[in-house]
Amino acid sequence: MDENHKKFLKHLDSSVDGVLWAAKWLIGKGYDVTLRPASRAPSRKDWKDHADGGDIFIQQRVEVKHLGVSFSGRDDWPFGSKFIVCAKHSFDMANPKPLAYMIVSADKACIAFVKSETSNHWQVETRTDSRYDSVTQEFYLSPLEYVSFVPASD
Repeated sequence: MDENHKKFLKHLDSSVDGVLWAAKWLIGKGYDVTLRPASRAPSRKDWKDHADGGDIFIQQRVEVKHLGVSFSGRDDWPFGSKFIVCAKHSFDMANPKPLAYMIVSADKACIAFVKSETSNHWQVETRTDSRYDSVTQEFYLSPLEYVSFVPASD
């Protein structure tokens, strides 16, 4: 075994502590973590058979709503210039925060996405929740410029 390969294996072995530490840190932040297996190539020429596909994978939270009305994009969005993201308390208390909110058209022909990274542009409005009798709460609303509309067939 050549010296560079020995050094590589030593560095690979020493990286395990950092990967485990990072996984524990992510778990503490509320993420579901999957650690990927690592294998050691017996020689440098075998490296391709032992290359890993990454160290850690985290699952991302996405909240989905299915509307009772159809839309095909921004031009026929039925709620004017604003997009109701969610109830304020649900986002504020979420751990981890959703990566995005996905709103599906009634006919499932279009999906509207808003990423949580745009939350600094959201506004708070108190509204009556039309699904219930006499329930008023605060909602986050996003300007449409931060919403992506995608045909479901894509």
